[in-house]
Amino acid sequence: MKTLKTMGLASVAGLLAVGSVAAEETKISGSMMDVANVPGQAVGAGKYVGFAVFEDGRIAFKNFVAMTDSAGEKGSYGGYSTYTFQNGDAITLKFIGGWTPESDGGDYEVLSGTGAFKGASGTGRFEAAKNPWKDANLYKCSITLKLPSS
Repeated sequence: MKTLKTMGLASVAGLLAVGSVAAEETKISGSMMDVANVPGQAVGAGKYVGFAVFEDGRIAFKNFVAMTDSAGEKGSYGGYSTYTFQNGDAITLKFIGGWTPESDGGDYEVLSGTGAFKGASGTGRFEAAKNPWKDANLYKCSITLKLPSS
């Protein structure tokens, strides 16, 4: 088994870097809609792109879609992320999670991979970390991969 560790940074404005272990995400399309007759409830979907720098120094382009269901200060989300590394190898994960005023995080499931990640399976976890940026979220992430040859 191999563990990939990264920290994720979500932002809706500009590119931000966080030292040697980071990921940046920028929304490129999407919308939120209020739910009829349910005050404070909204659902949405969006497409995001960004990059990730992994603990071992590799850099990956991140492309993902997410759906949200929010009610005031709490909600849930889910979606699919693909990380494509500089050599073309890629890994695609499904994620589910949620937030409250006290926490924000969720779980990954490895769905597929190409190149060195072909046939990969595994799981992961991400949790919000303290961050210094307004309008951004920083996450600690860890993904454990099982490769067919391991």
